[in-house]
Amino acid sequence: MKYGLIVFYSYQHGLMAEKVLKRHNIAAEFIPTPRSISEGCSHSLKFGLESLKLVQNLLQRINVPYKGIYEVEKIPAGYKIVKIV
Repeated sequence: MKYGLIVFYSYQHGLMAEKVLKRHNIAAEFIPTPRSISEGCSHSLKFGLESLKLVQNLLQRINVPYKGIYEVEKIPAGYKIVKIV
């Protein structure tokens, strides 16, 4: 299963983004940031990749800073993580 993950610089930025995404009917939930990308906030927002373009546009429009957007896939050995933005 693949999903998108937004890593923020602070939890407050994540809360602001979550509010906007939910207002636009994009399901998002906070999860712990994977260790391999944990240089930012300890919590990240998980969302469906089908909403990627809309998520990028909304984050740009509201000007919330974020460390990166990643594609995460659960694999038998753990997780495969690819930075998108």
